[in-house]
Amino acid sequence: MITLHQKIEEYADVTSDLVLNGEIAENLTYPPNNGLTQSELKELEKLKNNKILKSALRKVFADNSAGVLFELMNLIDQTTDPDEDLGEWAGLSLIDFDEEIEENDEMLHDTFSESYWDWKEKRQNNDWQLDRN
Repeated sequence: MITLHQKIEEYADVTSDLVLNGEIAENLTYPPNNGLTQSELKELEKLKNNKILKSALRKVFADNSAGVLFELMNLIDQTTDPDEDLGEWAGLSLIDFDEEIEENDEMLHDTFSESYWDWKEKRQNNDWQLDRN
């Protein structure tokens, strides 16, 4: 758990630096096709080198990351269920990895990126768009 807090802080710090240094566009990994338009990039340029804004962005980014992790932990703990409209939910469990067993070659981080397009098809708020498609 301590490592997760460390990663939240690191990502918030790095991402706020990328925004304020004008380097965010080439470093976005979500959605899979980036998503920033030229108009959005132009507006982000206005934020360069603002130390007070960096402090605020770090807090906002950290809060967002922590919120997503908290919801993931609720799903794993089975104290919440995902939206039924998004598909059937069979539950989730974490197990220790055994290097000698090669049954499951599907990696969660790969599945996560690939599933963005499924999410895009199912989402109900089509006015808010993360990607350029």
